[in-house]
Amino acid sequence: MIEDDLDELLDDASDSQTSHSRRHTGRGRGSHSRRRHGAASKLIAILVIVAAILCGGIYGAGKVIGRISSGESAVDYAGPGDGSVIVQIQAGSTARDIARVLAFAEVVRTPAAFVNAAAADERSRSIQPGFYKLKQHVRAVDALASLLDVKSHTLFRLTIAEGMTTRQVLTALADRTGQPLSAFEEIVKNPGELQLPSYAAGIEGYLYPSTYDLRPGASGAATIKSFVDKFKAETAGLGIEGGAAALGRSPQDIVTVASIIEREVKNPDEGPKVARVIYNRLADTSGRFRRLDLDSTTRYALDEYEGPLTQSQLAANNPYNTRKVPGLPPGAISNPGKWALESALHPAAGPWMYFVSLPKSNVTVFATTDREWQDALARYRAEGGT
Repeated sequence: MIEDDLDELLDDASDSQTSHSRRHTGRGRGSHSRRRHGAASKLIAILVIVAAILCGGIYGAGKVIGRISSGESAVDYAGPGDGSVIVQIQAGSTARDIARVLAFAEVVRTPAAFVNAAAADERSRSIQPGFYKLKQHVRAVDALASLLDVKSHTLFRLTIAEGMTTRQVLTALADRTGQPLSAFEEIVKNPGELQLPSYAAGIEGYLYPSTYDLRPGASGAATIKSFVDKFKAETAGLGIEGGAAALGRSPQDIVTVASIIEREVKNPDEGPKVARVIYNRLADTSGRFRRLDLDSTTRYALDEYEGPLTQSQLAANNPYNTRKVPGLPPGAISNPGKWALESALHPAAGPWMYFVSLPKSNVTVFATTDREWQDALARYRAEGGT
């Protein structure tokens, strides 16, 4: 670490000054002046090093460390390399930290060779933490190029986008890892070891949208559990259980409503109003709005997300068809992000009973009366909606 190298220099300077203080009694003024000048020079040198470190990223750090370790051999490999190895770059690594990892894995021959390569290329400041698949026995400049190549990094990186379904997540995970989709499907069918929240009705809704560094060799269950752990960590401060109670709903209801919001609208500022439409319909006592009448829930049950739904699809008998079944579906229909969960927890105030998202304008129109709803439908059809 940079701090370790700097502390050693500071300790040396401190020892020198302490020794000088002990030897000063009985010495002449000339000797004292020369020693004071030497200590000042060393202090100036240390301050220069500190300034350089504070100004650097990987580039600055590597450059400073290279100078501190000027006696270290910078022997490099000469060939194009052979074999391969997986290495992990930790968050906050300096050029020297990375160099040590690469040298230990026999990617580069010496740490100093990589430090010099990083110091000569300012792009080294953009090296990201994570896992990389690299050739062994390569030139340091080639190792640096591989670390900067997106392909060597994204092999072990998976992004769960907001609104993805569990099936979509597992399919992407199978593609990324090369493991069979069926193996992941078996894990989520019996999710005991995933440690879902106690209120969860199933895995859907609890694979938190984020970008993950996949750990090579980890079991499928451990990988999926990391997505669930992320959900629990990121939502700990939202107060899902208390917020649900305040709305007269269960925590699972909140996740389900948030998952619908994710599939129905694109604009975060519309989320609280969509939540209000859902809650208004669920609380209706007139008998006019016994059902939510949402296409998104039917699409989830049919795993059909492109094109218009047919009349037979809209009439399908399944618990997710909210055109036929009153109330909320039995579980979430996607994995919602934080904004959708917050929308479900904090619905806007308003009397709306309808909403429709316009296909070209990319905005959502809200309506209270039948007349407003017919006007909204006319706008939807005018933009090509069916």
